[in-house]
Amino acid sequence: LEKIEIVEVKPSSRQNPFIRFDAEKKLHNMAVECNALTKAYDRPIFKNFKIGIRAGEKIAIIGQNGAGKTTLLKTILSKRFEGIPADSGDVKWAENANVGVMPQDNTEMFAKDELLMDWMNNWRNTGDDDQVIRGTLGRLLFSGDDIGKSVKVLSGGEKGRMIWGKLMLQKYNVLAMDEPTNHMDMESIESLQIALEKFDGTLIFVSHDREFVSALANRILEVKMDGTVVDYSGTYEEYLRSQALAG
Repeated sequence: LEKIEIVEVKPSSRQNPFIRFDAEKKLHNMAVECNALTKAYDRPIFKNFKIGIRAGEKIAIIGQNGAGKTTLLKTILSKRFEGIPADSGDVKWAENANVGVMPQDNTEMFAKDELLMDWMNNWRNTGDDDQVIRGTLGRLLFSGDDIGKSVKVLSGGEKGRMIWGKLMLQKYNVLAMDEPTNHMDMESIESLQIALEKFDGTLIFVSHDREFVSALANRILEVKMDGTVVDYSGTYEEYLRSQALAG
């Protein structure tokens, strides 16, 4: 008999995404309301900014480099969720809002010299055993040998994937991400995009990646250099068309 070699064929990430974000508590109606927010540094970033973000919306914050995208995101988060206070105005999050943050600068998150397993253990939920943590690391494409590494030696992309693990374990109903595709390869970006498409919670993210914004956003906030913020309900393509007509 002819010997048949069995070759394992791995499905693409689109067929089998390795990450999934599930919300433990569902939000209803409004996730957050901001009223008359003003923030300035050496210049006004925004003034009297007002927005109500409904549960389930996926909002992209866009704009030129230096316009203040990260500042707007952090001000919406407020001190309650690792953000910053506005100079004036108020932010009111829903009582049951639970926000998971992926910062652009994650240095503080990896300040301690911890093994991957120990770092991820910090974010386990009640009932999560070591197998859940190992499984999470596996889904993030870390091997059994990797879990004995220090987080200090991880690349930028690997640290980003570790933060995804935290967000998966904690089951947040709001995700706030600042340039989440930075340092990521195309397969990782595709997997993140699919996971966020399927996420039924609220998403607020800063991104310069036009394809990523186009795939996810159903509302656009563009921060302008003159201190204004354009709030557009619709997709990125619809927003671009509206701006072309306005021009």
